[in-house]
Amino acid sequence: MNRIIHFSIGLISLVIALGAGFYGRNLYLKEVSTYQVPVPISAIPAFTVLNADMFQMREMPRTMESLPYYQSIQSLSEKISTVPLPAGLPVAQVNAVPIAQFRLADAAFEVLSIPVEPVSAVGGQIRIGERINLYQVLPEKIDPENTAISANDQSTFKVELIARSVLVVDVRNAQGVAAESNQKSEDNSTFGGSPQNEQVQILTLAVEPEDVDVILTAVAASKKQGGLLWSTLALP
Repeated sequence: MNRIIHFSIGLISLVIALGAGFYGRNLYLKEVSTYQVPVPISAIPAFTVLNADMFQMREMPRTMESLPYYQSIQSLSEKISTVPLPAGLPVAQVNAVPIAQFRLADAAFEVLSIPVEPVSAVGGQIRIGERINLYQVLPEKIDPENTAISANDQSTFKVELIARSVLVVDVRNAQGVAAESNQKSEDNSTFGGSPQNEQVQILTLAVEPEDVDVILTAVAASKKQGGLLWSTLALP
């Protein structure tokens, strides 16, 4: 009888020990193999000032701890995204920088914005990161001494390429809201609008310093002289 009691006690102790060991092992592996990092709750567009409400903590393999990702929500506050940040993924440090250090383009270029009409800007479908050519379209000046020209003669126009392969660093609609709906259909809900309401009407460009005067002169001419500023997608 005593042997049965001792055997039962030993068996129970063994089961308890195995259970405790299994629990301890799982707890240890959880603590050692994973840790929490901040990830966007929903997709964040490029050039967005970040705040803590945009992020939540998520379990990730601890091997990522030594990689250049942001490790806390607080460290992301008052940063600005330089690229779109996908939901649920860690944020690399190069993809969110302090506002004071942020610039839309390399320091060798000047950054300026110009107004465009959707019809003259590839139907309003120009996207960030694309390159465009800018053309100025002006009516040809008529020589007042040329009496051979009648009122019924058709007007002629001069088309001139004024800037080639210019990098687009931002696109906005007429209200200054990021016009991202043409890039991904799911982004429509982010901005609360339809593609028709978010067509590009403001282009922000990184241009060579010597091209700034030419472009701004063309913008002024399009407003005062009845000319047009036209953009096309540059050849790759």
